[in-house]
Amino acid sequence: MSADIPNAFVQTKLLRGSENEDKVVMKITGELVDMLVELNPQVYSSFVIRENNQKVIYVVVPRALYGMLVASLLW
Repeated sequence: MSADIPNAFVQTKLLRGSENEDKVVMKITGELVDMLVELNPQVYSSFVIRENNQKVIYVVVPRALYGMLVASLLW
């Protein structure tokens, strides 16, 4: 028997310890940057930087994402 829990990993919070603990940082590039800025320019436009002539936003990930090694262990 098998079961599927929709969005199981996204519902799983990453463990947070002290401020010195490693954080998961995700680099967003390409069209997604433009979509985020268009969606809410007041929030995202100040975080856009350019690397190699490409728009980039770095974000700290508060929840597990599919494909992260720790995601299934935490869930």
